[in-house]
Amino acid sequence: MKILRTISTALSMCLFACTGAVAADFPTRPVKVVIPYSAGGTSDILGRLVQGPLSENLGQSVIIENKPGGASVIGTSQVARVTPDGHTILFADLALLVNPGLMADLPYDTTKDFRAITGFAKAPLVLLINGDLPFNSLPELIDYAKKNPGKLNFGSGGYGSSTHIAGELFKKVTGLDIMHVPFQGVAPAMTAILSGQVEIYFGGTTTALQHLREKRLKALAITGNQRNTLIPDVPTFKEQSVDGMNADTYWGVYAPAGTPDAAIVRLNQAFEAAMKDPKVKERVDQFGIELIHNSPEEQDKAFRQMVDYWSRFIKETGIKVQ
Repeated sequence: MKILRTISTALSMCLFACTGAVAADFPTRPVKVVIPYSAGGTSDILGRLVQGPLSENLGQSVIIENKPGGASVIGTSQVARVTPDGHTILFADLALLVNPGLMADLPYDTTKDFRAITGFAKAPLVLLINGDLPFNSLPELIDYAKKNPGKLNFGSGGYGSSTHIAGELFKKVTGLDIMHVPFQGVAPAMTAILSGQVEIYFGGTTTALQHLREKRLKALAITGNQRNTLIPDVPTFKEQSVDGMNADTYWGVYAPAGTPDAAIVRLNQAFEAAMKDPKVKERVDQFGIELIHNSPEEQDKAFRQMVDYWSRFIKETGIKVQ
């Protein structure tokens, strides 16, 4: 027994020393951050905001690689297949969480092929209506929709997008009969509500801000637990007795399964430092977005809970990718 204890102690000391060595050595080359969307979108802008601070903290170049396509599946599957050493990671939004419920033939298993590094940010969505409509409050809109089932519609940036999910969630929590009109992206969906082609659209605060100032749109409610600093006069859904509108846009950072703990911890620390950078915080505040750094363990738990939540919601509502 004494010999076994001695061997066990020696192995533990070796493991500790090896892990410490990995932490000290990582990264040994540039770190690639894959963003599964085109350049210029919110995900791309947020990822590039922390590119410089991350590089400075890690002591290596940080490369942003845009891999759009397939509702984020193309870029996501690329990260799932790379060598799990921490040098290629994924900067993902809500699509990572909802795609398992939407697509039966994903080329990866979301909760088995990825492990969390950290949460990154969340942003509310605003219920917008065309400025010419007579409604000036959420209760007025709901009252009309209940008395006129099927007469209102909501636009989205496409099947499975955050704008689509938010609209379906709104239908579920209110019991309203509102038709979904999908478009090929956020820009045409915004054009549609501005022209009156659709009555309702769930958009981001920064996207809507100028149109709200010009009175071309009205904002009736915002998701989240508190009002947004960019549009402080717009009440939350909860303030207006509509519970369950948990449809914030969400971003997190992930690595392929099998990535060493030491690399995960080092990346988490680097993101924490980058998110505390005053210039990063100032820019993010201008977008009305909230940074949400947490530990790998906390994010992994939240990640799995959110995948489960959205999978159940999609099954209950019958949302499909078409």
